[in-house]
Amino acid sequence: MTGREKKLGLSSTVRKDLNGYLFVLPFLIGFFVIFLPCLVESFLYSFNDVKINFGSISKTFVKWKNYYDAFMTDTEFRTILLSAAKGILIDTIIVILFSFFIANVLNQKFAGRGLARTVFFLPVILATGIVKDVEQSNAMYNAMESLEEIGDQVAAFDKVGMAASFNLQRMLTNSGISPSIVGVIIYALQNTYNIANSSGVQILIFLTALQSIPSSLFEASKMEGATKWQEFWKITFPMLTPMIFVNIIYTIIDTFTNPIYGVLDYIQSMAFARGRMGFASALSWIYFFIVIVVLGVVTLIISRRINYLD
Repeated sequence: MTGREKKLGLSSTVRKDLNGYLFVLPFLIGFFVIFLPCLVESFLYSFNDVKINFGSISKTFVKWKNYYDAFMTDTEFRTILLSAAKGILIDTIIVILFSFFIANVLNQKFAGRGLARTVFFLPVILATGIVKDVEQSNAMYNAMESLEEIGDQVAAFDKVGMAASFNLQRMLTNSGISPSIVGVIIYALQNTYNIANSSGVQILIFLTALQSIPSSLFEASKMEGATKWQEFWKITFPMLTPMIFVNIIYTIIDTFTNPIYGVLDYIQSMAFARGRMGFASALSWIYFFIVIVVLGVVTLIISRRINYLD
């Protein structure tokens, strides 16, 4: 403790608390000064018919009309929402299974393991910069599409890919696999890039959890004659349940905020392209409450099945 700290009479606990508050101070300032006022204003907008004019904003109180129109009048929003819910459910399951499998593979000892781990986590780093903006705006794709010759080549490749997927779908169906499962498999294969691009954080969390399992548990199981399969279900899987829960929650939030499902783009177009700011605010809050309900249900179901190491 320095002389100044002795004069102030600060204990080590107080100093640690002050350092913690200092660390989160930029977030607190941004939340209370910028984010929270915008959040409150958005909620108020959802009960008004908002008109944005040059230099002014006019609001007409319409009570629950925007929420009523969202469910009873706007059929397009309901269609997009149902399609997004289906895609989010499937993608969440696939991302968790894929990241869990890859993390177990990367946890093994083999040559080039560090490089392999970097490759799977690299999309997370790239997605934070200009690459993500290019993907969302499709600038490269639109530039290529403007060239007729290249467009014909892309169309040819698309036809080949569609033919291959149809052949695989026919083969799986003839094997007696349920059509719903076949649809999920084909969907996963067609969206391999998006799945791998969305699994970097989950892989890292699973990998960290696998490395934190005490090796003494596996040594004791080997002395008892347990097989690898028994070790997985009796040791590995139960020890990973807290991180499985974390990854499921993270993946649900990440998929709900992913623009590929069209909900966020629809709300944005409703607010700025069509000038219905109040109605768009209502759609945003409906989407937000759906996310909260889904997270609550998932937490209620999974939290009872988590095993913690005492």
